[in-house]
Amino acid sequence: GNESKLTLKRWTESSRWTFENKWYLLEAEESFSHNDYEAAKVFYKHAISSAKLHKFVHEEALAYELAAYFYLELGEMEQSMEYFLAAHERYHEWGAFGK
Repeated sequence: GNESKLTLKRWTESSRWTFENKWYLLEAEESFSHNDYEAAKVFYKHAISSAKLHKFVHEEALAYELAAYFYLELGEMEQSMEYFLAAHERYHEWGAFGK
């Protein structure tokens, strides 16, 4: 785990365009799993923003979806629903109609 995470971090440093949103999403999920909810919120937002900025629509959709499950777990239903709807829109934009 940690070695793979360090590898992804190095890739991010050499090619932010391609790997930054993936690293943020990994950090968000790890923070969530360690009950560090404030850090997770920040990392989910960064993952979404980075994917959007670099036009990775499918990865933006995934970040929205995982953030929606995170907010659902916290009982923040409005935020969760907003993110599920955004994920659905991005998946649809990408052409994944079965999602």
